[in-house]
Parts: sequence; structure tokens; C-alpha cells
Amino acid sequence: MTTRSGASATRNLDEGRVRVALDTSFLGLPPSGIGSYVEGLTGGLGRRGDVSVTALNPPGLLELLGRRGGRIAWDIAGVGVARWRDARDADVLHVPALSAPVASGLPLVVTVHDVIPFVLPEYRATWAMRLYLAAMRHTVQRARLVLTPSMFSKTELCRVLGIDPGRVRVTPLAVDTSLHPARDPIAARELITRRFGVTGDYLLHLAGFDRRKNLPLLVEAFARAIPDLPADTTLVLAGAPHTGNQAVFPPIGPVIESLGIADRVVLTGTVTHDERRMLYQAALGYVTPSMYEGFGLTPLEAMTCGVPVIAADRTSLPEVVGDAGLLVEPEVDALAAAIVRIVTDAPLRGELARRGRVRSAQFSWDRTAALTVDAYREALKP
Repeated sequence: MTTRSGASATRNLDEGRVRVALDTSFLGLPPSGIGSYVEGLTGGLGRRGDVSVTALNPPGLLELLGRRGGRIAWDIAGVGVARWRDARDADVLHVPALSAPVASGLPLVVTVHDVIPFVLPEYRATWAMRLYLAAMRHTVQRARLVLTPSMFSKTELCRVLGIDPGRVRVTPLAVDTSLHPARDPIAARELITRRFGVTGDYLLHLAGFDRRKNLPLLVEAFARAIPDLPADTTLVLAGAPHTGNQAVFPPIGPVIESLGIADRVVLTGTVTHDERRMLYQAALGYVTPSMYEGFGLTPLEAMTCGVPVIAADRTSLPEVVGDAGLLVEPEVDALAAAIVRIVTDAPLRGELARRGRVRSAQFSWDRTAALTVDAYREALKP
């Protein structure tokens, strides 16, 4: 490259330092996997001496377009404008989600966590979303490199979006360093009782309420397992739907009522970061029968907290869980049997908790940051 930015990039590479303009707009949105990724990656990059990061965020003016309109304007053009305004000397622009500006003026690195809206039709039901996805399919193709958190997602990116495998790098996610096994399990359980009224042992789901999470299957499997569980065992579904769009977030309440187990299922509603940590720490087990995940962060969080995991043997979940949890077919009988095993077999819980901690230690934001900096350097090569 012969531009000023290109000269700067060459100089910085020679000096061993890369200047990155990073879209951090997701930190200002409701909690999400992408927000956790940006937060963790930013922390990891900040601990390195070979990279500097300039955060790019939308101006307040975009709020006049509404939440969706402002988001689209930012993704298509705003992030590029912000880069010119706030990070003129940057060497590379990193967009951490399935989006990319129509013009960046810099080598572009994009993180695509999954291709869910392309493969699951309910996630692209509106014309606005279909137009947006069409635009993003085009702009993401311009990226020098595409990062993704799992080998499964890499395969899907190449299959669905037609991206050259040679331009995709796998950079696994990690968990918040505040997550750890309970130092005082009794105190953790008492806090959960006070906050949510859960008095006995409970199984936890904290992965969201959208359709692909398979909550009706989880509730039905739990109902089927109830005759073989202690009478005070409950299922805790933590969090809340992000929107009222019932095509994407079908109500789970009617399913619970139809099975007659409303007294055995707790819906917490939105939880804080501290409540999230406590819910993990006090749980007897964690269950996620999700049908599609680009990575599967919540089972990794549960394993970090020393909680035995049951996960669907689908998509990226086996990559994350490995042999540290029970991987099951996402169907009622198999899931119910796994629930009974976790609740009634204390030695199994202990062994899975041990394996989970060992497994989760293989994932760290420092490792993610190192792989990401390698990608920045690669993107800057002629």
C-alpha cells in the first residue's frame, strides 16, 4: 500500500507495534456474547505491549434514527467515519461482529461469530434484516481476514458465505476472570435463595430464550425426569428475551404451564453480572440443549465455575465441552436421562466438575488476544 496508513503500518510493524481501531459499540448495548467478546478481547489486548487500541463508538446523533436504524447506519458507514475521525493513524480496523463498513480505508479484520441469521429463517423474517444481511454478506467479503471462535463456525462461514478458508482464522473465546468456583458454597446458595426464592438444588440454563436454544425440549425433559429427582430439585431459567419478537423468542411460560410443572421451574427475569456469577456457583448442574452455537460460551462459563455440564452434541458445543461434560442427543429421553444422572450421581458430578475446570483453563483472553494480534499482523502483510 502506498497510502499514509500503509506507510504507518509498515513503520509500526518494523517497531513491533500494531495500532488497531476497534469497534467497541457492543459494550453500550444490553449484555450479549459479542459484548463479552469485545470486553474480554479488549482486556487481553490491553495487557500486551505490541498493540495499541483506539475504541470506536457511535455518536449520540445516531439515536435519532432509533435503535435499529442507528445500528444499521453505524455498521454500514458510521464505523468508517469514526475511524477517520478518531483513529487516523491506525494500521488496521477490527469489526467484532457480522458487519463491515462500505469503506474503511484500512486493512479490515472482521470477527463473525456465527451465520445464524443466514441458516435459520426466523432470524431474518423482516425485509429490513434481509436487506441488512445482503449488505453485510457483500462487505464482509472485503475483509483481509475473518476471525471466528470455532472450527465449526469456520466450516459454516466457508459453506454459507463462500469465504475462502485461507482467509479464516479460529480465535476461541474465553470467560470473564470474575468467574470461579464458589469460595463459600453455602453462602452462595443462601444468596440465591434470598434473590430468587430457590431453596433446594437446581439445574441452570443461562444461554438465552431464542428459538435455537431449545428451551421447550429442556422443560419437557426436566418434566420427564421429575419422578426420578428429589422433590426439591428445580430448573432455573435465568435471563429474559431480548425483544418481544415471538418468532425468535417464543414464550416458554405456556410450555411450563401445559406440563404442570410451574412449581418446579423458576424464571428469574433479567439478572445482573453478580447474580449471573452466583447462579453458576450455586447450581447443581448446567444444561444447554441448543441446536446451533457458533461457540457456546455459557457451558464454558459453567465449567469455569466448577459446575457439571450437559450439552447438546451439536454444532460447536463438542469443541467447547470436550470430554468434560455429558454430550447428549437433543431429544427428550436422552436429555432427561442425563439430567437424572447429574442430579443423583454425586461422584459423577465431582468428576465432571474437575474435568470442567481443567478444560476451561485451556481458554483465556490472553490466548485469544495473542491469536488476534497474529491476525492483525497477517492482515497488514503486502
